[in-house]
Amino acid sequence: MNIQPAYSGEIAIETTNIITFEHGIPGFEEEHDFVLLPIEDNEVFHVLQSIQTQALAFIVTNPYTITTNYTFDLEEATVHSLQVKEEKEVAVFAIVSLKESIAESTINLKAPIVLNTNNNKAKQVILNNDDYSIRHLISTESQKG
Repeated sequence: MNIQPAYSGEIAIETTNIITFEHGIPGFEEEHDFVLLPIEDNEVFHVLQSIQTQALAFIVTNPYTITTNYTFDLEEATVHSLQVKEEKEVAVFAIVSLKESIAESTINLKAPIVLNTNNNKAKQVILNNDDYSIRHLISTESQKG
């Protein structure tokens, strides 16, 4: 299948790589199918590209590469809806807002994307934890060392 990503020319993707958000992503509930694309010469960030809408793409990263003190428990309903059987099946991503400088760039730690890597079912979950922000400065973590 060919798609036209927001950040590059037309590419071919395997349908087995399509990530399905059963209820969409908050604010984009009508968008269900995405694909995770690499960014050339960058192993930290990826593009979560909508299959349906060319202009809809999010920059995402593994939040544990930004902050090591990030923990949360999945609600049983999420575990059930994603059909997670073991913790090792789960991958976690966070949406990043890249600015002109990394010092101004933020990561959404309040609403991580949880992916079952076995069946490619995903969900963006809203954490009930005031320690995490939707606009956590990436530079805050780099200053911590």
